[in-house]
Amino acid sequence: MKRLLYLALPLLVFTAMACTSGTKQMEGKNSESTFTEEEASFIGDFVTEGYFDREKGFDWTVVRIFMDNQGSIKSEISSRSDLKRPSCTWKIDLEIKNPNTLEAQWMDDSFLFEVIGDSLFIKGSDEKSDESLYFFCNGGASLKNSYVRLEESFDSTQISGYTFEQELELQGISFEVHATEQNPYTTILIETEGLEIDSTPVTHQVDGGYIKSEIEDLNSDGWPELLVYFNSYGMEMKSFLIGYSVNNGKSMSRISMPELSEEAAAGFQGQDEFAIVETSLVRRFPIYKLEDGKWIPSGKTRQIQYKLRDGEAAREFYEVSIMEF
Repeated sequence: MKRLLYLALPLLVFTAMACTSGTKQMEGKNSESTFTEEEASFIGDFVTEGYFDREKGFDWTVVRIFMDNQGSIKSEISSRSDLKRPSCTWKIDLEIKNPNTLEAQWMDDSFLFEVIGDSLFIKGSDEKSDESLYFFCNGGASLKNSYVRLEESFDSTQISGYTFEQELELQGISFEVHATEQNPYTTILIETEGLEIDSTPVTHQVDGGYIKSEIEDLNSDGWPELLVYFNSYGMEMKSFLIGYSVNNGKSMSRISMPELSEEAAAGFQGQDEFAIVETSLVRRFPIYKLEDGKWIPSGKTRQIQYKLRDGEAAREFYEVSIMEF
């Protein structure tokens, strides 16, 4: 019997920051970090207006700007996440551009963090970068906004824990998958119960967003496999997975996933999905065709079926069929 439990849980644990005059020292997250007066003008927690009505159920976003132990200025951004999946999340390195502005670079875009008095304004350096600020949010929200510096300690009770948590169980082995999304990365923690020898938790940091996890005995050996699915950030939304196979109830090992074969990859432009169908792994995506130098949908879908087998170094998926419809 399979048991799946999805919980939309909070994202990050935020600690309060304290500063002293002159050469500043930050405690908590930035223990022993010191910074100049210019750097100190940027350091702090900045929130949207909804934060002050948080007890009424208002959504809000916090922008936390801090210096790490290596002397780099960073920002962690998250919306409240106790009632739903956070509207916005992002983690980024910042550089001082001028006495009032920090700059962040992401892919081909540049973003400005302007601090004027007790206000923070986030915007793109141009129209294209402005549009990219929607990427770090969902539901039509954007990080382009004004934020107010908090004078009191930040109340983190509505932001803590994980973005997602999923529990799966099969054949006496249970897995808990904890996902913390923080663009442009997702951190995954996998915990197990029921393994006789090695139940050491494993973690992965991946370039993409968490989709879901599935469990099944894919090689029919009496022990389960766990598959965790992700998609890449960007327009193509290419999917990928991390898989583990239980070894005779004693431990678990990574599963190898092959790249698309030349035949399977023809017309592939992302937007693919993985799913377990009985004891097979299925990958499905729309097929594109090239016309006048542009990729356009062909109206067809390709489906690839994989099976699990023992490889030389580890268990591996291999392609068994390709079909189009």
